[in-house]
Amino acid sequence: MAKSKIINLNGSPAIEIDGKIYPPMTATVTTSMVCFGSSERNFDREYYRNLGNSGIKIFYVMCNNVSLDENSVEDFAKEARVILEEIPDAYIMVRMTLIPSREWIEQNPDETVSYSDGKVIPTIIRSESRYVEANAMPSLCSEKWRKDMGEYMLETINQIRKLPFADRICGYFLGAGGTSEWYYINPIEDFSDGSYGDLSKAFREEFTKYLDKKYGKGKVSPQIPDCSSRFYTSEVDWIIAHPQRVLAGQKAPTPPSYGKNIGSFLDIDKEMHTFDFYRAWHEGTANSVIHFAKLIKENYPDTLVGAFYGSMGGSEIVWASNGAGVMKLLESGCVDFLANPGVYENRQPGGHTGQRVANDSFNLHGSLYVVEDDVRTHAENRYFGEFVEMFDVEDTVNVLKRDFGRDICNDTQGWWFDQHPGGGRYKFPEVYDLFARQQGIGHLAYSLDRKKENEIAFIYDEESVHTVSRQTTDECVQQIRNYEIANIGAPSDSYYHNDMASDLMPDYKLYVFCNCFYLSDKEREDIKRKLSKNNATALFLYGNGIMNPDAENKFGEENIYDLTGIKFSIINDNHSPMFRMTEGTHPIAENFDSRQILGAFLKQKKGSVGFIPLADAKSYLFPVIYPDDENAKVIATYAQTGLPAVSVKENEGYTSVYCGSKYISSDFLREVARFAGCHIFDDDGHVLYGNKNFITFHAAKSGNVTLKFKEECTPFELYEEKEYGKGTKEISFYAKCGDTKMFWLK
Repeated sequence: MAKSKIINLNGSPAIEIDGKIYPPMTATVTTSMVCFGSSERNFDREYYRNLGNSGIKIFYVMCNNVSLDENSVEDFAKEARVILEEIPDAYIMVRMTLIPSREWIEQNPDETVSYSDGKVIPTIIRSESRYVEANAMPSLCSEKWRKDMGEYMLETINQIRKLPFADRICGYFLGAGGTSEWYYINPIEDFSDGSYGDLSKAFREEFTKYLDKKYGKGKVSPQIPDCSSRFYTSEVDWIIAHPQRVLAGQKAPTPPSYGKNIGSFLDIDKEMHTFDFYRAWHEGTANSVIHFAKLIKENYPDTLVGAFYGSMGGSEIVWASNGAGVMKLLESGCVDFLANPGVYENRQPGGHTGQRVANDSFNLHGSLYVVEDDVRTHAENRYFGEFVEMFDVEDTVNVLKRDFGRDICNDTQGWWFDQHPGGGRYKFPEVYDLFARQQGIGHLAYSLDRKKENEIAFIYDEESVHTVSRQTTDECVQQIRNYEIANIGAPSDSYYHNDMASDLMPDYKLYVFCNCFYLSDKEREDIKRKLSKNNATALFLYGNGIMNPDAENKFGEENIYDLTGIKFSIINDNHSPMFRMTEGTHPIAENFDSRQILGAFLKQKKGSVGFIPLADAKSYLFPVIYPDDENAKVIATYAQTGLPAVSVKENEGYTSVYCGSKYISSDFLREVARFAGCHIFDDDGHVLYGNKNFITFHAAKSGNVTLKFKEECTPFELYEEKEYGKGTKEISFYAKCGDTKMFWLK
C-alpha cells in the first residue's frame, strides 16, 4: 500500500508519497453529469495521458459509499484504471461521498433538520458523483449518521484496498452536505413566516454536548433561538438595504432593531444562548469531519485524509455550518488537509481569486490547505465565458499562471478542476506545455528555503462570525480579501488570531485585524504580547475587540479600548462609513487628498460563474463606533458627520491604527503598511503575491511597471527563462492588462 504523509520540507508542509515529494499541482476531471441525474460517463484516455506527460501525478477520483450504490467501487475503479493505464506512476486520491441514501433519510426522521412550525423541506443533495432527492435535510451532526456512514465508509475502503491497484491509493477526501462541501443546503430560519430550526433530536444532542463542555455537565440546557434572536444575522442588512420610502425633506429611516441586536451585532449580554447555538452548529459539522477522519487514521495510519471545510466567504457564513471550525480540525491531529474552491468573483484577467481560509494557520499546524483551482478558461460556453471574461488562449494561460503563482507564493497545494464531462477546460497544447513548466517550477520552489519572510499578517476570528451580520463579515473578510489584499503591492500572510499565542508564528511589522470582534481576556493578552514583541503596528477595523465574554459588560466601547489602547464612543444609529483623510496630519495621509472618498466599496464587482449572486448592498455602520481619545491622532473623519474615523496612537510596545469602516481599499492598506515599515514592491495596485524566493505579478491594467525589491537580486522570469537584470533592486517593463510574470529572485 502507498505510504502517504505530510512532512515539513524546508520550513513548510508538503505531500510525500512512498518517499517522493509532490508539489502543486494535482487534478480532478469530471467524467459525467451525475450531479444532474445523468448516468453517462466519458473517459478521455488521451487527455489523461497528456496531463500525465505534463507532470501531473495525483488525481482525485469520485467514489460513492456502498450504501448509495452497490456498484460504487466498481464505478470508481473504471476511472482509476483508465488513469493508471495511461499514467502508470500516478496516484489516486479517493474523493468519497458520505451523504446518506434517500431511504436512510426517510427511515431516520430524528436525524434530519426540523423546524419550529413542524414543516419539512425537501432537499436535493448534489455532489460531483451523486444526485439524491430527499424528503428532508439530513443533520450533519447526527450520531446515528456518523455511526452508520462510518461503517459504510470503512466497508467501501476495504473494497478499494482489495483492488489490484490499491498500492496507488494515496488518500481519502471526504465529502458530505451540499456539493460535498459540508454545508446545509436549506436555510435554518425563515424570517418571512418566523419559522426556525434546528429542533431535531440529532442537533439537540450535539448542542447539549457543546454546552456541557463549555459550562459543565447539566448546568445549561439547549435553547434554540427564535427568529427575533437571529434578527442580527441578515434581517438588519436586508432592511437597511431596502428602507421604507423616504422623501428628501424627511428624517432618515429609523435603524432596525428587535431588542436583541445592537445594530449589526448580537447583544451577547442578553443573548449568549444564540451565540452558543451557532457555535455548536458549526462545531457539530467539524466534529463529524473529525469522526470520519479519525476512523480512517485509526485503521489506515499511512494514508492522507482531507475534506472540504473552512468557508469563511464564498458561501452562507452564518447557517451553512462549514466555516467556523477550522482550528478544531487543525488541532484534531487526524485531518491532513482541508480544501475549498476559490471565491467565485473577481477571477477575470486583471483580477484575482480570493481564498476562503487563513491558510498560514494550516502551515503552522503541520497541515495543508488545498485550493480547488476550478479555473474557468476560454473553453467555457458563451454564458460562463462572458462572466469570467476569458475569450482566448492568452487569457487562459495568464490566469493559470496567476493562480499557480499564488499557490507557490502562498505555500498552498492545489488541484486543477476540469468540470466539463470527459474534460475540455484544459485540453490545449499551450496548457499542457504550461503545466509541464509549472511542475518544474514547483520542484524548484520545494528545493529552496520555504520560510516566507513576509511583513504583513491579516488576522481573522472564527467565533466572531456568530456575533455579527453576514454583510459585516462579508465586508470585513471576504470583500477585502477578494478585491484588495493582493493589490497592496506587498505580499502578506493570513492567520486565525488563536495562533498569536504560538511561539511558532513568525513576527510581522503590520498586523491587520479584520473581524476579531469577540475576544476573551487571555486572547487579548496573547495579541498584545505578540504586538509588543517587536514594536509592531496593528490596524484594527470597525469594532474589533468590542465583545469580551469575560468582561462584566460583554459588549461595549471599553472592550475596544482594552484591545487597542484607544478610547471610543458609540452612537446607536445608522451612518455612512465613508471617510476622508486630513492632509498633512500623518504619513498615512500623505498620498490622499482631502476630498478623496475612502471606506466603502467603489469598484465594479465582477462575477465569475453566474450562479452565485454578488452582494450589492451599500456598506453601513450600525452602530457607529468612533475614536474619542484626546491622546490619539485623528487623521481622517467621516464625510457625513465629521466625527473621527481613523486615529493613530502609540501604546506601550506597539502602535494602534483604528479605522472605523468595515471595508478598506488597497491604497489605504498600502499607506498603513508603508508607515509600519513594510517594503512595497509595487505602488500601482497590480496583483502581487510573494515570498522569500518568488514574486508573481499579474497586471491589473496596461502600462509601464516598476517593481522594487528588498535587496539586490537577479530577477529571473521563469516562463520566459530570462533575466531582468543582475544585482538590481529595481526593474521596469511594460505589461498589458492580464499579463502574468513569475520572478525567481536569485
